[in-house]
Order: sequence, then C-alpha cells, then structure tokens
Amino acid sequence: MKNLIVRVTLVVFLFVINVFPKDINNITNSHWETLHLYHGENQKAGPFAFDDDYVEFEFGGRYEWLDLYGYIDFIDALNSSTSDKHGQNNFFADIEPRISIDYLTNTDLSYGALQELFIAFDIYYSDEPNGDGLKIVWMGLGSDIDIPWLGISGVNFYTRYVEENYGASNENSFDGYVAHINWFKPLYNFTDSRFLSFQGYLDYEFGSDLDNNSFERQYRTSDSLQSYLGLWVHDKKWTAGYGLKVYKNMTQWKDGEVLNGKETKTSGYAHYFNIGYKF
Repeated sequence: MKNLIVRVTLVVFLFVINVFPKDINNITNSHWETLHLYHGENQKAGPFAFDDDYVEFEFGGRYEWLDLYGYIDFIDALNSSTSDKHGQNNFFADIEPRISIDYLTNTDLSYGALQELFIAFDIYYSDEPNGDGLKIVWMGLGSDIDIPWLGISGVNFYTRYVEENYGASNENSFDGYVAHINWFKPLYNFTDSRFLSFQGYLDYEFGSDLDNNSFERQYRTSDSLQSYLGLWVHDKKWTAGYGLKVYKNMTQWKDGEVLNGKETKTSGYAHYFNIGYKF
C-alpha cells in the first residue's frame, strides 16, 4: 500500500510539471505573530478529558520557498490548583513547515482549484521529565486548494514517523498516515478593520499498527480524528473567539474503557474560549 501511494504521487507530480509549466511571479513574503490566552473545557489529549487555561504563542508567514505555521502552548499558564494539568508537564509545540515545489522548480503548478504544491511537514514535540515524551514528524505532500465557499485552504497528506510516543510500541517507526485540511474564511465585516471569521482544521490519522501488546489491543486504536470549528472576531491588534472541537478516539485512545479506575473519554466535544493580541 505504501509503495502504491508513493508511485501514484510521483506519477501525478511528474505529469503536472510537464503539462502545466508557468512562470512564478506572485509570491508575497509576510509574517505574523499572536499571543493567546485560552480556556478549554472537556479537552481531550490522552485517555482522559481535562479542563485547563493555557497560553499559546502562534505564528506563521511566507518567505520565498518556505510557508510556515506553528504554535507553542504553555499548559496551566495561570498556575491554578483547579487545573487538571496542575503540576504536570506544561510545554507542547507544533511546527508545520511546507516547502514550495513551485518555487524550487521555478514552475507554476496551479491548475483549476489547485493553487500550489508543497513538500509538507508537521513536527510535534512535548517533553516528559519522567520518561518518553512526544516526538512525531508527519511528512508528505501538501497543497493550497480553492474550495467552494471556504476559499483557499491547506490540504495535506502525510505519513507519520514516531520517535517518542510516551512509551507506546510504535516508537522509532513509520506508523500510519494523516489526512489534513485547514481553512480561514472571513464571514462578515463590521468595519474596515474588524471582521468575523470561520476558521479551523481537521486531522484524520489512520492505518496505525498500535496494537502490538495486550494493553494496546484493549485501550488503543488504529485511527483518530479531531476537528476545530472556530468563530473569531478579528481587529487590528486584538482577536477573541470561541471554538467547538470534535473528537473521535483522540490520540488513538479508545473511548469508554476503564483505565486505572477511571473511564477513558476520547470522543465527543470540547469548548475553547480565547482572547489574543496581535504583534
């Protein structure tokens, strides 16, 4: 299956390069940074749901061949004893670089709804002082596609390399695939500088072999889905938003099992409220 996907991808890529060559002259360099304070209720990451307040530094931009998005989360940012994450590991990073194939080949690969092609990566990192943390790299083919109503959205397909996964059996191996989409849709302009947006993403991880021992066969899954659906108000320097997050077997934990005397909660909904300052 993996060899078939690679062959099909190469054939499509070579076909597009040879049939639709054009000059590139419309790349605009840019960057942005925003600092958010989030309150999350009924969040899911691991086998149990939790509530927490956290600070997120979010950034992105474009420089010639590099399209970059990422964020760094500082969990239990208010150092609150009521946080379910109080006194635990408080650092999580997600960095998503994409390298433009159009730019590197000096070729405009756009065709129809397809705007640009990328070599895409997504790097997850979370340190764990008392054992294995999280070090995962997604790598594959990315694209910008003009989707009806949503507009230009990032659509990427990855394979996963898992270096660390909190001690799970799929560490130090290629394990599974990911289908990803993200979007940013302005909905309504209040003034020239203030507007309402619909923004979010969907990740579907599948094809994992995380069932190599009796514990994993009982508690883990081969797939996982999460989607963030946000309504945000943006101004020149400030933003505020609400997001509904939808989960199915989040981080490949089965929902509704009893683990260490508690019921696992990895499917369902979470609510996110945030305010942010734009630099």
